[in-house]
Amino acid sequence: MNVKSALLGLALLFPASAFAEDAVDFVKCAGEEDAKKKDKCNATEAKRVAKARTASTLYKPSMLSEKFAALDDDAKNPFNQDSFYVGVISTGSKDVDAVLTSVAKIDGAITMASYIGHLNKTGKADEAKALATDLIPVLTKLGEEVKAIKESIEKIKANPTAVVSNPMDAPKVVKAIVPALATVVGATVELPKALGAIKPLAGGAAGAAVDAAKDKAADKAGM
Repeated sequence: MNVKSALLGLALLFPASAFAEDAVDFVKCAGEEDAKKKDKCNATEAKRVAKARTASTLYKPSMLSEKFAALDDDAKNPFNQDSFYVGVISTGSKDVDAVLTSVAKIDGAITMASYIGHLNKTGKADEAKALATDLIPVLTKLGEEVKAIKESIEKIKANPTAVVSNPMDAPKVVKAIVPALATVVGATVELPKALGAIKPLAGGAAGAAVDAAKDKAADKAGM
C-alpha cells in the first residue's frame, strides 16, 4: 500500500518526465533529488517488483470492471508496467484465494487511480477522464465492501488450518493473509483518497457523485 499511496499522490503532481516507463526511475523514486538515494530507491523497487511478479499472477483490468476489458492485453495492461504492477497471489485454498482476489481488486482500483493521474500528466486527458468516470463506481463499491473483506481475512488468520486440506499448508496461508490484511486496513484511507484524486478528472455527474461516494464508503468501512 505504501507504493500505491506514493503513486496516487505523485501521479497528479509530478511532470510527465517522472513517469517515463523506458527510464530507470520508478514513480516512487521520482521525487528523490539525491542521486545516490535515487539509485538505491530504484534498485529496491526493481527487486520488489521482480519478486512480486514471481510470486503472483498479473491482474487484469477487466477484473475491476468489464468497462476496462480493452486494457486486458499485456501490451495495454497498466498493471503490467513496473510502476503500476498489480498481481494476484494464489495459495491453493479456494476460500483464501477468493479473499485474496478481493484484496487484489482493492489494490488494482487504487493503482488504476494512480495510472489515471499518470495519463492526465502525460497529455492524455481524454483517456484519463474516460477511465476516471468508469473507476468511480468501482471505488465506491469497494468502499462499501472493505469491512466485510477485512472480517473474512481476520477469520482466516484466526484459524488458518480450517481453510486448508493439509495442515502443513497453513503457514503459506498466513504468509499471504498478513500483508493482505494490511492492504485492507489501509484501504479505509486509500479508497476515499483515490476517489478524491480522480474527482477533478471525472466529468459531469460522475465527478459530482464523488463526494457522496466518499462519505458513503467511509460510513460503510468504519473500522
